[in-house]
Amino acid sequence: MEKVTVELCMGSSCFARGNAQTLTLIEHYIAEHNLEDRVELIGHLCLGACSKGPNLKIGENTYCGIQSECVLDLLVQALQKAETQ
Repeated sequence: MEKVTVELCMGSSCFARGNAQTLTLIEHYIAEHNLEDRVELIGHLCLGACSKGPNLKIGENTYCGIQSECVLDLLVQALQKAETQ
């Protein structure tokens, strides 16, 4: 089963715009569902699109201006897709 990589921008702009909350949500979701072996969470100082933040990358897909509430749905979709590959 393929591991899902989640890359979160931790730069000051993205962090202040919502990625602080997004990080907490993802960490709790991974722990609650025992997904440590299926999800790799990586923080970056910048993903290069500060004005469009907060920015997040799941697998090959980059999301800009993403709301924290939507991130878990995107992660679940990526995990389901990885199961079929």
